[in-house]
Amino acid sequence: MKKFLSMLLTILMIAGCMSVSKVFAADINVTIDKKAQTYDVMPVIENGRTLVPMRAIFEALGAEIDWDDSTRTVTGTKGDVSVVLTIGNAAAKVNDKEVTLDVPAMIVSDRTMVPVRFISESLGCNVGWDDATKTVIISTSQASANKGMAELVSTMHRRIPTEFKKSNDLNDILHFEEMSLQEQEKLYQEVKSQGEVVCTEDQFLDGIFTESEYGTSETVEVKNQPFKKAVRITCNKVPEKSSDMITRTPATPEKNKGDGVKKEDIMLLAFKMRTINTDSEDGMGRVQVQIEHPTNFKKALFEFAIAGKDWTIKYLPFSGIDDATSIGIRGGFALQTVELGGVEIINLGPDFDVKTLPQTYAVSYDLLPEAQWRKDANERIEKLRKGDFSVVVKDKDGNVIPGAEVEFDMFEHQFHFGNAINPKIHTNPTYAEKHEELFNAAVVEHYLKWGPYEDNPQEARWEIEAAKKAGCKYIRGHSLFWERMTGSNNVYLSPAYMESEEIKNGNRELYNEYCETHVRNICTDFYNDLVEWDVINEILYNRLFADVFGYDTWKDQFEWARKYSKPGTDLYYNDYAQFENRWFDILKEFINTGADFDGVGFQSHYDENLPKIEEIIERYNMLEQYGDKKLKVTEYSCSIPDIYVQANFTRDVLIASFAEDDMTGFIYWGFWDGSNFAPYSPFYDKNWNLKPAGEQFVDLVYNKWWTRDAKATTDAEGKATVRGFYGDYDITVKAGDKTKTEMVAFHKGYDNELVVVIE
Repeated sequence: MKKFLSMLLTILMIAGCMSVSKVFAADINVTIDKKAQTYDVMPVIENGRTLVPMRAIFEALGAEIDWDDSTRTVTGTKGDVSVVLTIGNAAAKVNDKEVTLDVPAMIVSDRTMVPVRFISESLGCNVGWDDATKTVIISTSQASANKGMAELVSTMHRRIPTEFKKSNDLNDILHFEEMSLQEQEKLYQEVKSQGEVVCTEDQFLDGIFTESEYGTSETVEVKNQPFKKAVRITCNKVPEKSSDMITRTPATPEKNKGDGVKKEDIMLLAFKMRTINTDSEDGMGRVQVQIEHPTNFKKALFEFAIAGKDWTIKYLPFSGIDDATSIGIRGGFALQTVELGGVEIINLGPDFDVKTLPQTYAVSYDLLPEAQWRKDANERIEKLRKGDFSVVVKDKDGNVIPGAEVEFDMFEHQFHFGNAINPKIHTNPTYAEKHEELFNAAVVEHYLKWGPYEDNPQEARWEIEAAKKAGCKYIRGHSLFWERMTGSNNVYLSPAYMESEEIKNGNRELYNEYCETHVRNICTDFYNDLVEWDVINEILYNRLFADVFGYDTWKDQFEWARKYSKPGTDLYYNDYAQFENRWFDILKEFINTGADFDGVGFQSHYDENLPKIEEIIERYNMLEQYGDKKLKVTEYSCSIPDIYVQANFTRDVLIASFAEDDMTGFIYWGFWDGSNFAPYSPFYDKNWNLKPAGEQFVDLVYNKWWTRDAKATTDAEGKATVRGFYGDYDITVKAGDKTKTEMVAFHKGYDNELVVVIE
């Protein structure tokens, strides 16, 4: 017992002499091009970073070493790359560029220990981490070149969905039907009983008129409906501006005419609509309903309604504008005749829960299961997102082995499917678990913006590390420059000093100093973490700095980002108004000034009017004229209460985007109602129940766009080939009584021929 206590005391004394943050990591493994590395001093984990013996890692990667004992500085040189570190100093250099390390080089057990990721990536290698085996995976560029294959960034196998309701046939889609007329009417009567009718169908029709050279309106009799009359609107000539043909009524949503309306009151406009005839290709009639202030024209409601030949119920909630009493209907969107009947407006007061209101959307024919555009898109997906993958099996003497059985099993996608993360990623285990099941990519929603990062730099680091732990291999930075001072809740998006009098008065030298320092600091801090940056965000409507210093500042912003980001980092312009032509004027400005950018981010917030899918595809295609730029859906949302319309629309935006050749990813702007910027996320309700839009994502990504258990047998030349989706694969080869497994990346743009040697 005394010997045991003496030993225990000795161990405690040794542990007490050790830094709390430093841990000898006997279970940490390191491989270089799949060869296990051994060291005379075991790796050390210091503040979450793995350190290994200096000489061993430099020499294993083919670098020459020079040690200056007087300054305690080591220099590793390989080709034209020089890496300089000083013991105890977080400032390192790669060639002439200064880099700030999370953990400096240090002496441990008489050995100089250096950060393995920093050294490897500085020398042009890819570094991955397999959490299951606690292995640092280093791949040299030479190994990749020899194989003609992409580097395998991570061997992590996320927990992903494996059970599905549909087949993996691309055209066997999940489709959710909307509520029946009977269900809608029942819900409407329940809501109606809780409010006050402030505009009846008779009041709406009394005195209704259209003064326009483009069309007419009249009141007509109706049969077999609860209402007896309807307004018939006919467009004889399509106007250039929809405001040139408006049908108006003297009726208002006031309880008593002349009293006005309060912006706090929740109101619901309900009516039925049908199309008599139209020259529109989809056979659908369209109107746009507006309820606005009669003099300043601020609109409480400005929504489309679409219907076919059958009567369809429409529910349009509105509020938010004092004295919005003027009602109009724009009908000049095609040569058409449409009818609206049973019009009522219900005032539900200020305390009504708007989420419980029935609501309908202008849903176009292109969401129907038989839509032709989707069949065409699926054909493009087969061509663009899949490739031929080959495995050549040889024996140790280089002889090919015919008849070997080869299995290809995908464990990760090359395409970026991601979500905007917030602090919940590291504070809520369920959030992190669900995120891992769904996404291989992430973007930091808030804490990499200039102001928030300077206020709380640690939060971004916590979120990024948690995302990596949850299997995110592609992480975006958002955003280096957002030319506005404050956002919601008056949070500073840019630091307060950027609205100083010197900046406002045009001190360009000071402005450049502030901006370049910001870019240098944040890009250096996350040098090895991010695959791309939103360099410029939302400049269509936010030009705080450009209005003072000129549009050439945008070129500077991209140049600073290129200078301080890791080589290979993609630089994006990100904005939300892609249906405005001014959006493309910005791209022309970039091209004309020689701005150095790689891609364009379509934010894609579809939270009100839902565009046609074919309109979205058209906008994607318009970017081809601006050069070879990557595309990405960067902030997708569809915050509408109708979960079935949300599901069908989300399905089709995903398909349309995945079928676009230059599209590299699809990022959601929130996925859980319990922590989301808008009320209705696409994936989970507050109790973590998966919504129909979430089912759509799972069916598409993990069922239809995933290659599982593909098998082939090697031919006379020892080659087995399958066609699959681009991504990372487990390869299992069986030749006789021998089995060998490999993990490889079959990515687009590579030869994708793997040689497996059976010994």
